Amino acid sequence: MVVLMIAVLPIYWRIKHEMNFVFKQQSVLLFCCVILVMSVPTIAIFLNYYFENRNISFSLDWKTKQVSINQNGITKSYEKEDIEKSTYHLGIYYKNAIDGAGRLPIMISDFGYWELEFKNGDKYYLTSILHDFIHDQPFFKNTKYRFRMFTYVNKSDSKEAVELKRIKGQYATKTRKERLREIYKQKSISELEYIVENEKLYMANARKVASELIQERKTLGNNV
Repeated sequence: MVVLMIAVLPIYWRIKHEMNFVFKQQSVLLFCCVILVMSVPTIAIFLNYYFENRNISFSLDWKTKQVSINQNGITKSYEKEDIEKSTYHLGIYYKNAIDGAGRLPIMISDFGYWELEFKNGDKYYLTSILHDFIHDQPFFKNTKYRFRMFTYVNKSDSKEAVELKRIKGQYATKTRKERLREIYKQKSISELEYIVENEKLYMANARKVASELIQERKTLGNNV
């Protein structure tokens, strides 16, 4: 971002004001400080992950569902039956697949880690700087999920994780259409017709759901 601004800003300034842009030391330092502050969360989480996993490596055998973890030179292998608890901790951006809130990705969105606990008491926090696996289909089908803004390794997190199912490459408990149907079932025929007729106020999915509910009610003879 710094290099891009340094390259683009003089060109923009010359076109806009027909004069050369002169970098002032004070302005450059201020700009660099802003970028540094923006980068602090990313650097902090990366260091948190590094110190947590600096002596750990692991591999996943997707065919046999076996996890091999090497810690301080000692390798242990686990079968899927040995797993007591499996939780993926993801950035809050990925909760969009559940509630459709339209959150925008930020610099720390793709950080995440796998909290993995075995029946023999062994417990690991395997972060995304070890492998780029955290946003793929979960290795263990009974994996649950936690979403947070800052996905630093929190070993005292007691909040309940949620179960999700995979739908068309995204994780969601229900599709948006299913959620709309639940909401619109409470509306009257006139309210549903209002939704169908107002393209400016309601998106295509909403109007389609409303139209389907109208047809269903008319088929059942319910015109209320």
